[in-house]
Amino acid sequence: MKILHLAYTMDTRNGIGRLAHEVITGLKAAGHEAVILVEKASGYPGEKVVLKRSYGMLSSLKDVYAASQGVDLIYAWELNPYGYMAYLTSRLTRIPYYVNANGTYSVAPLFNPKTRLLSRATYFAAIKIPCISSYVENEIRKVLPQAPTTVITLGVDFEKFSGQRFEPARPFIVGVGNVGRRKGYHISIPAFAKVAREFPNLDYRIAGTVESNFYNRSQELIKEYGLEGRVIFEGSLGDVELKKLYLSAEIFILTSINYSNHFEGFGLVFLEAAAAGLPVVGTSDNGIRDAMRDGENGILVPQNDIEATGDALLQLMRDPARRKKYGERSIEIACTNGWDQVVAAYDKLFSHGIK
Repeated sequence: MKILHLAYTMDTRNGIGRLAHEVITGLKAAGHEAVILVEKASGYPGEKVVLKRSYGMLSSLKDVYAASQGVDLIYAWELNPYGYMAYLTSRLTRIPYYVNANGTYSVAPLFNPKTRLLSRATYFAAIKIPCISSYVENEIRKVLPQAPTTVITLGVDFEKFSGQRFEPARPFIVGVGNVGRRKGYHISIPAFAKVAREFPNLDYRIAGTVESNFYNRSQELIKEYGLEGRVIFEGSLGDVELKKLYLSAEIFILTSINYSNHFEGFGLVFLEAAAAGLPVVGTSDNGIRDAMRDGENGILVPQNDIEATGDALLQLMRDPARRKKYGERSIEIACTNGWDQVVAAYDKLFSHGIK
């Protein structure tokens, strides 16, 4: 089968870029042919950097139409703008298309007056809308109850993040995600302060791209709670450095929040941490629920709840046996959520879904 892929990037440092990279690579290995158009270059073999958004989307349509000649289906790796390109090209060519629903930008356009009608038309005409979590699916179905959705979660490269534990100079908990509003560090830092009083040698290390406004706010919180030198920002790390960070930590935590139709679509970092054998703490009412097992390998806490988050960390820090049990279950979960299983689900979807 020849598939035209429309994606932002194939760069694995980007969450959805990693999804597209892993699935397309797997589908090619399974015998499917790929034509890949992207907006941002990654160096992936055969990609063509021609896609644009906003008003530039119209000029991209010519490239998409040309690339669609001879393909069996079009796969858009996000609704806006690639789903719109797939929809408009399909209207001209009658080539079936799919739209991947990844999170915020798969739902927010349904409410934007400028994109609402086109978004709904794009979803309705799609053969299928694979969603990366049941939460994303439910958010779409609140607006479009009859939308042709299904759920295919993300996977993890188990070997890339598993291994022998490193013993750090000081014990620490770890969070991974860009330092911005949605990741909820304004909750996890005060929650850590509650734990820090009982465990004076414990640090909190955070890996991710730093957004200046929220970094400055985080520094204010660190000073307010007397955590200078104990909350450490690592910046953006490659997989090798990230693996060592996971394998040295006691607990993984990410307290993502929802605001203005922005939310955590899945939480791939929870699977990465699980592959390293970490117990995890995350927030409910978003896609994190599909990336972990509450009460089995970690604890889900309400969003924006500093006390509950601190209590969850204390429960795990006070109980090494529970941390060990949750860590073992994490490894089991990661082993059964590899990219091979994800690719197989997409392959099956394509094989049975074309009308």
